[in-house]
Amino acid sequence: MKDHLKPLLLTLMIEGVEVNKVLVDGGGAINMLPQTLLKRFGKTLADLKPHNILISDYAGKSSQPEGMILLNVQIGSVRRTTMFIVTPSKANFNVLLGREWIHGMGAVPSTVHQKIFFWNDDEQLEVLDADQKEYETGMYFADQQITAFVRTKPFDATDPDVLEDEEGVKKTFCWDV
Repeated sequence: MKDHLKPLLLTLMIEGVEVNKVLVDGGGAINMLPQTLLKRFGKTLADLKPHNILISDYAGKSSQPEGMILLNVQIGSVRRTTMFIVTPSKANFNVLLGREWIHGMGAVPSTVHQKIFFWNDDEQLEVLDADQKEYETGMYFADQQITAFVRTKPFDATDPDVLEDEEGVKKTFCWDV
């Protein structure tokens, strides 16, 4: 079951720069870019355009992003100008591509198959495999508590103490009520 918990992470070209840990998330309505990545593309806060978007996280906490910017994103042979909302914080991924990009590309992302399917300008199907080296995932069930975690190094999923012993483990606790 743990293979189905992996996020869909790609390596893409953005503004001609290779960017890894690009999260394709059909649950996200917008495309997000951390402010720290602007420098990699030769951009600054002065290049951002104002907007009236307020973003909310999964817990409902709202925040005001820095601004928006249009950047060229290339996947396979297809290049598309994409609007990004620039946020001041850094996440576990470098870039988030949400439904705006997915639907605009006509792409079909599959976390189960760890691939993204899309049609190029010649109406040929292209398939890009996800980066498998970036994350290993796992889940443990203890009493009524579910612990989900993501880490960047290989680990022994059969070791029940892996959550306590290892550094670099992001833990999320969900309670069954």
